Amino acid sequence: MRRRNINSSLDNGGEHIAPMATYDETHLSAQALLAASPIHSGLAMKLHVPVFYSFLPSPMQWLLSKSWCPTSWSPQWKRRYLIALGGYLYRFKDENGATPKGAPVTIDITEARIISRGDTSTSNEFNCLLDLLPDGCDTVFEVSSLAKTQYFAVESREEALAWVNSIRQMRQDSITRNMGHSKDVPYPKQWESFDTSARRLQQQKERIKNRMSALDQKEQEMQTLGGSANMGYFS
Repeated sequence: MRRRNINSSLDNGGEHIAPMATYDETHLSAQALLAASPIHSGLAMKLHVPVFYSFLPSPMQWLLSKSWCPTSWSPQWKRRYLIALGGYLYRFKDENGATPKGAPVTIDITEARIISRGDTSTSNEFNCLLDLLPDGCDTVFEVSSLAKTQYFAVESREEALAWVNSIRQMRQDSITRNMGHSKDVPYPKQWESFDTSARRLQQQKERIKNRMSALDQKEQEMQTLGGSANMGYFS
C-alpha cells in the first residue's frame, strides 16, 4: 500500500500545492484548561457508532449491540474527559491528556439535551443501546450541531443536567458576546487565548480532512483513467 505524504508540495499530477500550516495542539492540554477555571468538567462515556451500523435493519443492530461480533462492528462506549471552557467543548482521553481528541466543539452552534427512552426524535437503534449503558452510568445527554451529533453517558441525571445547562448557558453567552451586547461583562484573557487556539486546531484538522479527500478523489480519477487506457475494442 502506498504511503501518503500529506505535507508534500506536489500532488499526484505533479502540480505544486502550498504546504499546510501546522499548529501545536499541546497548548490545549487538559491540565492547562483545568487551570483556567472551566465552566464544567468531568468524566463521561462517549458513544462511538460504526458508519454502516445506522443502515442495518433493527434485528441486525440488536445482534451487534449484544457484542456477538467483532468489537469494531458494534457500537462502543469509550471513556472521555470533557472540559467546557470559553466558547468550546473539549474531549480528552483522561484528565491528563496532552491533546484533545478530535476537534473542539464550537458551542455557539451547538444544542444540548438529555435523552430519554421513547423520545420521538431519537432513533430506534439508540433506544436499543440504552439497555447497554456502561457500568456506573444511567443517563445520556446529546450534543449536536448541523455537522455532527454525539452522545455521552454519565453517572446520574443530575450530572447530565449540569452538562446540558452549562452548554446552553455557554451558548447564550457566546451569542451575546458575538453580537457585542456584553461589553461590560469581563471575558478572561486566558479564555480568549484558548478560544484562538481551538479555532486554529479546528482549521488544521479541516485542512487535513480536505487534503485527504482531495487525494482520494485524485487517486480515483487516476485509477479510472488507467482502467480506460487498458480497455480495448474487439471486432
